[in-house]
This record gives sequence, C-alpha cells and structure tokens, in this order.
Amino acid sequence: MKKKANQMSRRGFIEKVALAGAGAALLPAMLSPAAAQSNTPRRKVIFVTHSNDPFFVPVRKGFETFGKLRGWETQFLGKPVQDTQETLKLMESAVAAKPDGVGFTRIDTTSFDDVILKAKKAGIAVMLYNVASAGYKELGVGFVGQDFVPAGRTNGLQVAKYAQQITGRKDGLIVLCELAAGNSALEQRTEGARQGVEEYNKKNGTNYTTEVFITDGDQAKAIARIDAKWTAKKDQIVGWAHADQAIAYGAAWAADRGLTGKFANGGFDLIPAILSAIDKGYAQWSIGQNPYAQGWVTSSLLDMMMEAGYPGYSYDTGSEIVDKSNIKAVIAREAKFSK
Repeated sequence: MKKKANQMSRRGFIEKVALAGAGAALLPAMLSPAAAQSNTPRRKVIFVTHSNDPFFVPVRKGFETFGKLRGWETQFLGKPVQDTQETLKLMESAVAAKPDGVGFTRIDTTSFDDVILKAKKAGIAVMLYNVASAGYKELGVGFVGQDFVPAGRTNGLQVAKYAQQITGRKDGLIVLCELAAGNSALEQRTEGARQGVEEYNKKNGTNYTTEVFITDGDQAKAIARIDAKWTAKKDQIVGWAHADQAIAYGAAWAADRGLTGKFANGGFDLIPAILSAIDKGYAQWSIGQNPYAQGWVTSSLLDMMMEAGYPGYSYDTGSEIVDKSNIKAVIAREAKFSK
C-alpha cells in the first residue's frame, strides 16, 4: 500500500506541473494589448534634416509610419533651405530633449561631429540618413542613403546619352549643377557625373566637356542664374545634369523660354514637379534614392539599436533611373506621399 501511495503522489505532482505550465502559457494571451504595452516605456525619436523641402516628405512618412507601429513619440525637424548653423542648432535642441534615438543628416565632414558624439555619450542611439559625408564611420554610426559617386556616374552617363540624342552633337558643354555649395553629397554626385561623362566619351567617341555651376535652393534665384548661364554660353551648352531636385527649376525655365528640345536636362529625386517634367518632356530622366527607405530603414535600425543592443550599419538605398519608359508607374507610386 505504501508503494502505491508513492506512485499516486508522483502522478499527482506531474499532473499539477502540467496544469501549471498550461496556465502560464495562457497568460500572455489573456493580457490585453494595452496591458502588454504598459510594461514597455514609450520611445521618443527625433529626426533632423538639413533642408526640409518636398524631397523629405517620403522620408518623414517612412519614419512616422514605422514610429506609429512601434508606439514611438516622433518629431521631424528642419529648416526649408539648407543652413548649416540653423541645422546644428536643431540637432543640439534634439539632443537636449533627451530622446531615445535620433536620425541626423551630416552634410559636411566637421560641423556636426561634436553633437553626434555628444548624443552617443548620452546613450542616445544615432543613425545618419540621406547624407553622411566622408569620415562618418569613424564616429561609430551607420548611414542609410545613396552611394553618391556611383549614383553621380549614372547621372553623367544619362546626360551625355541624351545630349547626343537631342542635339546630334558629339561635342559641347555639359553643366553640372548643385543648388548649394558645401554639401558633400552634391559634390560627390557632381564628381561622379564628371566621371560618367568621361566614360561616355571614351565609349562613344564624343568630346563633351563639363563645368560645375551653383544654382540655388530658391526657385526664382536658381532660374535667374540658369538663364544667365544659358545667355552666356548657349552656343556651347548641350546638357544640364543637376545633382539635386533643381532639375525641376531647369525644366520650368526651359518650358517658359520655349527651349525644350535644345539640350538634355535631368538629375536627381522624385518630387512631383520633377515627375511631371519628365512626363511632359521638359526633362528626360531623374535618379531616385528611395527616400521612403531613408525614413523607414533608418527607423528600423534605430529600433534594433534601442531594443536589441546591436550596432547600426549602413544601407545603400540605390539609384533608380526614372525616364519615359517607367514614368507613369513611378508617378502612381509616389502619389501617396502628396496626400
């Protein structure tokens, strides 16, 4: 009888353990989403950009969409026109707000390093997006954005191709435009464009030359400068290769002056004015860099840093060529960001 009692005792113990395990397994399912989230502190994440213009609308959308999924408090800050000192002030204010994570643009190699290091020292997760500039790896941060020199090389190949198609000439001046001086991303794209034109010359027996030209972030000022450049060198110019969204300014100017079809015109980014210009024939191409990913992927890497402790890494958002062959599909895709 004693042996039987021991067997029953062991059996009862096993049954009790099994029931306890089943009950524990059911607990997470019984918790409401609100109760589950209450145990996780709400993260605050701030993005700062050097130029809060239409290009950054999809960036902001990607950031805010990811933040909503994770229950973040989000802020997206930036002045409408590039200004290094004003951008630095915004970054310093962002760090002073003691967020959990920040996304910054770094448009030169020195101006923003102290605030980046200050943020890291304070335990804030830091990622760069859109533009990083040389030396960013030494700061121990990742970067989500385009590889600018190869992207610029693609731009150079495009402008040379269209310059020859449109003008029928095998020589002439291709103007390499930047809307602001001192932006490393634009400078690298311009260098890449120069290389692309040289590559096209070697492969096709052409002799196009290049010249760097600063336009402006303000449309009226940019158009005035472009017009003056054309007036001075219209017998030489066969193409304009913008390192930025000022392609739209060039298109508006060409349409207004009745100059469409006199030269090649193209550059970077997928804002509505650029897509419309390509669709109407005022520009021939533009090169996208997936701005939505610059918001979404940057956010996902910050989330990984904050929640799992893994370091951020760099992610190339690519160089999508947009021209008459795919313009309708791209317009439809990008329309959601203008709503």
